[in-house]
Amino acid sequence: MARQNFVGLVVSQGKMSKTVKVRISNKVYDNRIDKEIVKRKDYLVHDEGNVCKEGDIVRIESIPKISKRKYFAIAEFKQNKGQQFAQYEDLAKSRIKEEQQLFLESFKNHKMEFNKIITQISDMKKLDELSYKLRNGINDDSVNDEVLINEINDIKAKYNINSWPTTESTLELEVNKPVYTNEEEKRVFFMDFILEQLNNEKFQQYKSNILGGNVDKKKNIQKNLMRTWILNVNNELPFKLPE
Repeated sequence: MARQNFVGLVVSQGKMSKTVKVRISNKVYDNRIDKEIVKRKDYLVHDEGNVCKEGDIVRIESIPKISKRKYFAIAEFKQNKGQQFAQYEDLAKSRIKEEQQLFLESFKNHKMEFNKIITQISDMKKLDELSYKLRNGINDDSVNDEVLINEINDIKAKYNINSWPTTESTLELEVNKPVYTNEEEKRVFFMDFILEQLNNEKFQQYKSNILGGNVDKKKNIQKNLMRTWILNVNNELPFKLPE
C-alpha cells in the first residue's frame, strides 16, 4: 500500500525538538455555495535533522506513529525559502548591529563635543568673574592679585586669547546648524520647506506631474505621495535647498 504524500508549507519551527508544523492546502468544491474553497490542515511532522525553517515548501510522507499527533516525516525539500529567509534575517541583524555601533560612536563624539563646549563656557564665565574681581579690587583674604592674574593668564593661554574682554570669537557654537550626512537626510531636514515650495503656485505644474492621476485625492494622501517622491534622491528638485 502506497504511503500518503502531501506537499505543504512549514508554518512553525523550533518550538519542539525534531518537530515542525506543516500546513497542507487543498481546493474542494462546496455544493452549498457552488464554488471551490481552500481547506487547510496542519500536521506535526518529524524533522530528524532540525533543518527545516519557516517558509520552506516540503513533501511529507506518512510513517508509523511516533506520538499521538505525529505520524508524518519530511521526505523532500521542494523549495528552501525558509533557509533564504533565515539568511536574510541574519543579514538584517548584522546590519542593525553595525548601525547601532555607528550610532553609539556618533553619540559619544557628540557628547565629547558637548562637554568640550560646556567646559569652554565655564572657563569664559570664570575668566569674566576673575577679571571683574581684579578690576574692582574684590579679593578674598587668602587670594591676592598675583593669584588672580595667574589664573586669568592660564585661561587666556588655553584659548589663545590676547586680551579680555575681547571682540574676537572665542567659542564656535553651531547649535543652529543643521546636521545631515547625505542628500536623503538633508531632504528630511528641509521637508516642510520643500512641501511649502511645491505647494506654491510657481511649481503647480511640477506638483501635478508628481501626483499624476492623484491630483483629486485628499490633501493628506497627496502629502504622503509627495513625501515618498521627495525622499527618493534620484528625483531632482526644481529648486535649491538652503545650505
